[in-house]
Formats: sequence, C-alpha cells, structure tokens
Amino acid sequence: MAGYTQLVQRGGLRSNASAPGLVLAMVLLSLAMNMGCSRSPDDPRNLIEAAPIRVEAEQVMLTSPEVDCGVRSELWGPPTDPNQGRSVCPLMPAGRALRFDDDVVYTEPGQQSAYVQIRGRFPLTILEMVSANDGPESNTKLVTSRVGVRLDNPCFPNPLPIMGVRKGQFNQEEPPVMLFRLNGDWQLEKFVH
Repeated sequence: MAGYTQLVQRGGLRSNASAPGLVLAMVLLSLAMNMGCSRSPDDPRNLIEAAPIRVEAEQVMLTSPEVDCGVRSELWGPPTDPNQGRSVCPLMPAGRALRFDDDVVYTEPGQQSAYVQIRGRFPLTILEMVSANDGPESNTKLVTSRVGVRLDNPCFPNPLPIMGVRKGQFNQEEPPVMLFRLNGDWQLEKFVH
C-alpha cells in the first residue's frame, strides 16, 4: 500500500517511518560499510583512483589544444622546426613544476598525438577497463586499463592518457598494463614495460 506508515517504538521513543524507507536506509548503510572493503584488482577503480600513485617515467598524450595552452601558459616553448620528422616543445620551469619530466614531443613519425614524460605522485582515473588477470607470481594481478593522469591546471581539463608499451616501445594505441601485488592489501607495484 503506497504511503503506508508504520509506527515504530524503540526505548519508549516513537517515530513514524515508512517500511520501504527503512529497507532503503538499511541497504545504503550496508553498502557504505562495505565500500572500503572491496580493494581488489578485479575492481581496480578503488585501487587506482583512491589516492595519488607514484608514476615514474611514463608517457602521457596531449591534444593540440593542450599543447597550445601549455605554450601560452609558458609550461613549454613553441615547437621546434622538425628534424627528421621530430619536433619538440622545450620544457620550461612552470611545466617542470607540474612534474612533466622532459620536452614535449610535438611531432614524431609513427605517433598520432603529442606526448610528454611525467614523474611523481599523481591522481589517476580509469578511462576504460580492459582486463584483470592473474599475474606472473602468486598474489599478483595484471590489470590492463586505459588510465589518465589528472592535473590541477586549466590547460588540462581532462585526464592525460598514459601510453602503453608494445614490443618494448611506448605506443599510443596500447593501454598500459599495471602489476598489482597483495602485500597485506593490494597495491600498484609498477607499470609493466
């Protein structure tokens, strides 16, 4: 019966509470209590997005508007003249302060987008989950997922996608593979190259 209200008596206090409302409240409370308990690489969003993660010498892709904004904001200089098809934007101190670690590669044969190396602790976002499989050793998992680095800067309104590796080379089409290890709790150990 819609709108049915039941009288509940607890310790001498009386309150009106709808039966469906009580059930919903119990379900939400149960979910809230279990949210922090499901830290598993089978559901890597909890692991990857929970806190900033140390990233060492990974390459992130940049769009043309992001490169242009970086030039205007003096994060890096304008692109150099191409040399054998490769052109770079020299990194400046303001870009280094954002933890970019090398010149931006503006154009390069075989690459569709500009890219730059990063180094430091960054908040990450899963852009697309691809797979989660058992790792090479016990208590390890290999997670393949398109992952983006979030930067607090108006030039980068969207997460910067991390490049994967194919045949030992960074590749813009390949999603990165991450190795997780169970050491009391699941932790990202490294990006696999």
